[in-house]
Amino acid sequence: MIPIFERLNYSKFTAAIFLTAFSIKYTNAQTIINIKNENKEAIFNAKITVEGNGVITQQTTDRNGQVTIYEKPGTYMVSVENSLFRKKDFKIQISEERETLDVTLLKSAYELEEVIVEGTKLSASQRIRESLYTPEVIDFREFKTSSKTVVEALNLASGLRIQQQGGMGSAVNVILNGIDGKDVRVFVDEIPVYILGRGFELQNLTANIIDRVEIYKGLIPVQFGSDALGGVINIVTKQGEKDFLGAGYSYGSWNSHEATLNTSGHPFKNKKFYAGFDAVYRHSDNDYWMDDVDIVVDDLYNTKKGRARRFNDQYDFALAKLQVGVKDLSWADHLKFISTFTHTYKEWQHGVTALQPWGEPFSREYTGGAALNWKKSSAQKNKWQIDVTAGYNFEQTYFEDISSRIYFWDGNFAQGTTKGESGLYSQGRTPKINQNVLYARENAFFRLGDHYKLNVNLLTTRMELTGEDKAGTATYKEDPFKTPQTLFNNFFGTSLESKFLNGHLISNTSFKHYYNQVRGINFKINNEFDKLNSSSSSDIGFGQVFKWMATPQISILPGYEYTVRQPDSREIFGDYITTSPNPNLKSAKSHNINFKIQYKTLEGKIFTGIGGFYRNTKDRILLTSFSNALAAYTNLLKTSTLGAEWFMEYKINNKLNVNLNATYLDTRLRGVDDSGIFNDKYIGARIPNTPYLFGNTQISYTLDPGNKKNYYFRVLYTGSYVHEYFLTWAINGVKSSKTTIPSQFVSDISVSVHSKNEKWSFAVDGKNLTNAKVYDNFSVQKPGRSIYAKITYQFN
Repeated sequence: MIPIFERLNYSKFTAAIFLTAFSIKYTNAQTIINIKNENKEAIFNAKITVEGNGVITQQTTDRNGQVTIYEKPGTYMVSVENSLFRKKDFKIQISEERETLDVTLLKSAYELEEVIVEGTKLSASQRIRESLYTPEVIDFREFKTSSKTVVEALNLASGLRIQQQGGMGSAVNVILNGIDGKDVRVFVDEIPVYILGRGFELQNLTANIIDRVEIYKGLIPVQFGSDALGGVINIVTKQGEKDFLGAGYSYGSWNSHEATLNTSGHPFKNKKFYAGFDAVYRHSDNDYWMDDVDIVVDDLYNTKKGRARRFNDQYDFALAKLQVGVKDLSWADHLKFISTFTHTYKEWQHGVTALQPWGEPFSREYTGGAALNWKKSSAQKNKWQIDVTAGYNFEQTYFEDISSRIYFWDGNFAQGTTKGESGLYSQGRTPKINQNVLYARENAFFRLGDHYKLNVNLLTTRMELTGEDKAGTATYKEDPFKTPQTLFNNFFGTSLESKFLNGHLISNTSFKHYYNQVRGINFKINNEFDKLNSSSSSDIGFGQVFKWMATPQISILPGYEYTVRQPDSREIFGDYITTSPNPNLKSAKSHNINFKIQYKTLEGKIFTGIGGFYRNTKDRILLTSFSNALAAYTNLLKTSTLGAEWFMEYKINNKLNVNLNATYLDTRLRGVDDSGIFNDKYIGARIPNTPYLFGNTQISYTLDPGNKKNYYFRVLYTGSYVHEYFLTWAINGVKSSKTTIPSQFVSDISVSVHSKNEKWSFAVDGKNLTNAKVYDNFSVQKPGRSIYAKITYQFN
């Protein structure tokens, strides 16, 4: 049977959607007014009169004491009348942003001021979360005083699992609503991480430099200017425009250290010039215990299963970021220069799997870059805006694997006959790889009259890879890096946003074009040098997203997108450590459907939602393991995913908050590749090494000892459950003989004390409190119970 999406006439379908969107008119601004008495009880049937911009409207409050005003931006007079309260007139300023006004009336018998108006604008995180694409937003203020890593914090989101290859600094695999790996793009401040370099990958970043993280699932705004098959994780860093000087330090198990310094300010009186600097240092020995590994028992190197510490897994990371800018100029709202540098030293305990330990391989990585950002908007707020960023980044990676020893997990070793513990080269490997990147991104929006908003994005990148491998050349008599390899990418995207039904229904129609050109080295599966290949590809994508605000409390969000994901430099060129190059990769494509219903109580105490999603994907680019030491990205699979997720945020009171979420997904093989790695018998089988049922709990409690004390306590508990899943194909063999990742529940707790002026904090964190055996990507064991302490101090 032909899939339904392949029977659609896409051009007619898209054109019809565009015509529908252009025929709609909408009102720009939405303002919610809550009327309450002095006891915070809703006032029913109060008459609200709004006058301004040549119009007069009247409404009465509902049983929740609420009315919603839809008017153009401007200044308005508001009158509030009720028989039990005095009439009062006051002025409000309606902006383009959604705003909530809390109005408290006192009884008419009182001779006090009759009305108190408290306007509360949505925070940046709330505004983005309630936008058309409704991304999940994680506010990192929750974690800046704890020792949670960025990966651990993100794993609390619904629909998202990040598998990690070990302890601090180890490689990660992102799974978002059934699509994983590089099919989920990670951005830092809307710039793809594959441009910025490995130093900005999730395993290296720290919570202290992050403001928030936005998670877009399946449906992706054009503003990101890049391809992504399953979604986008956008890390928004602190922008350095506030006067601030702070430092933090943490120490914990496995000799783990983290030190941070953050400063920013306005050195001149006019406040137009600002500068900021962030520095991070992280270290861990990662010498945690491994269970059920081979331990030497005699001089003949006979082994038995036992426990041993990891012994070649040290990790060091340093980051420095400088921001210098000016703002509020006649020709620029912002002009900012950004420069970054990172250094990573990592020892390699094993390859893709943990079956065979390595005792001496290590790598060093340097990344650095500079970018200039210019932003200008119309004098009349939000009529148009242009945002341009251009920059250069470099990355240098050196990996050394030249030992002839064969190590065991207890540190014993035997002498081998060839160099290189991975066993791939007879003389070992010493690749030194340089990657240079030039990029430019242009983002703009234009409001077309009062009815439409047009978004345009262009991202162009050029990467060049050079280097040398002296030890590898000794094996094959030819250096694969003697000829530069290049990757050129160009993305263009545009979307039209419109609102109708008096602002209750929002529509966004998008079109995207992708182009890339590759010139790279190819290796055979046995890792022999093949030849230099050149190829190019051109693809299109499109989507339609709706948000219907059925009531002030309920929103319904359906959406569809045909997405394209082109291979990136790491997949094409490899890393020459555990990943071989493959310049023949094709673009992956997916039909993504989302449907979500969200509910939020009027007072904001409960925010919950439930949704379903479907993914139909072909030419999946997956990391495929060919041995214990070597893997490569290949176009292997055609898959489908059907899933559902639920979340709830419950603010019980000012002291106690509870967040819950759960995700189920069913990812199946729907077609096989031409290489013969899989045959037809696997069609319909569940994809292995992928969690399919998981959930999270987050509970925070704040204890204030009283006004006479200048401090308060906070307790943060997080629990994460992952149901067991198969490491290999479930249809192979009998269940008792199959390798599974067992069900696991991990509990963490953080107890902290803070000054009430937020000047200092001290926290103690316990991770994996029950010392559960936790396994992750390719069944690599993760750390057991651990303890951390962290102190932060703000100097001004």
